[in-house]
Amino acid sequence: MNQDTRKSNNSNFFSEALSSVERVRFDRQLRLPGWNQKALKDSTVLIVGVGGLGTEVAKNLAMAGVGVLHLIDLDIIEHSNLNRQILFYDAEEGEPKSKVAARTLRKINPHSRYIWHYSNLEDVDPEIYATADLYIAGLDSVTARNELIRRAVHFKKPMIDGGTATYYGHVYTYLPDENSCLQCDPQRERERETLAACTLVGVPRKRSHCLLKGQLFFESKHNRPPDTTVVDEVKIALDYANDLVKEHFPDSGLFTLDEAVKMIDQHDPTVISINAVIASIQTQESLKLLHHIKGIKLGTVNPEYLIYNGLVGKFFYIEKPPNKECHLCGSNAPIIETIELPDTSTLDMILPIIKNRGYTFDPELLPNFWLMDLKEMKEAQKGFTLKEQKIRNYETVYVTGLSKDNEEIDVYLRILLKSR
Repeated sequence: MNQDTRKSNNSNFFSEALSSVERVRFDRQLRLPGWNQKALKDSTVLIVGVGGLGTEVAKNLAMAGVGVLHLIDLDIIEHSNLNRQILFYDAEEGEPKSKVAARTLRKINPHSRYIWHYSNLEDVDPEIYATADLYIAGLDSVTARNELIRRAVHFKKPMIDGGTATYYGHVYTYLPDENSCLQCDPQRERERETLAACTLVGVPRKRSHCLLKGQLFFESKHNRPPDTTVVDEVKIALDYANDLVKEHFPDSGLFTLDEAVKMIDQHDPTVISINAVIASIQTQESLKLLHHIKGIKLGTVNPEYLIYNGLVGKFFYIEKPPNKECHLCGSNAPIIETIELPDTSTLDMILPIIKNRGYTFDPELLPNFWLMDLKEMKEAQKGFTLKEQKIRNYETVYVTGLSKDNEEIDVYLRILLKSR
């Protein structure tokens, strides 16, 4: 094959990996310097959280021609989603977000695959995490974000996290072994105003407690929270709260209806323009990363924590060096060992393999095995086969009771099933 032919086969415009319809569809981006459409078509991206950010990112990557998008979300569509989540324009309330998003994306670009998961992160097959090229997070749950970064660290996958709040947003790309994971410097979950048991029957200690007691008053009468779309229901809680304010905080102003709605129904305020900015940055970083993963240099990926202030239109950057003592990605993290076994094996069969790798254990007190990739970690049974215990390919098993070099050590086992 001569050099001219090789160049022709590597061409975006004449790539055998693209159909003639795709070449016309993607014509404008095929003209970009350094662009490789086949690299995108051969890529798999995991989008976790199909909400304000996730829908925008999914739409962008579908239009760019990324080959496979896994869409993970445990939420259903509400009417309030429709002002900023374009993929749900023809959906019914109550439908799974991930399912509707996949359906709409097929209309946008039928040449890619969209696999929806109406589930939590733990129920998704671990093999999907292991084989995806990149994770993208649009999550409003700290617990879910921590679970996703654990998978990213364990499988050494880049993860692009994004979030918005009022007129602000952030983007952060975790690059394995290069910058901080989310546990190196964990973000604190926003503290919600809560009531101690003594406060429920006693004097409110804060003005905000008055409104929470008003909400509880409504719930005691109706066995459910107030419907914040029904003004009369909100007013019942509001009037009760303001009577308490007058009694206990006479120098403070009374609650308004808007304050009552925000505190009773704690959804973050947001607007489509901020979502669009953050999702666009997440998309652009992912397009560069997917090229890099396929060995193609396209720009540079930003390793810093990016903050966008939409009120002044400025970006701010914070360096995030890794914490060498991090319990997830640093020296204090458990060792990860990969073990390949038939699914007919029992956990007892792992013990000699562990021993051959330099680990020791008390023969009178054998190691314990815990299944980690579940909603709640549970102990695995040594006498049952991997198949009987529904241990999946690439499942993580946490082992306690091991020592190495006379030091107690915890180990994660990555199970590869030979039968696949």
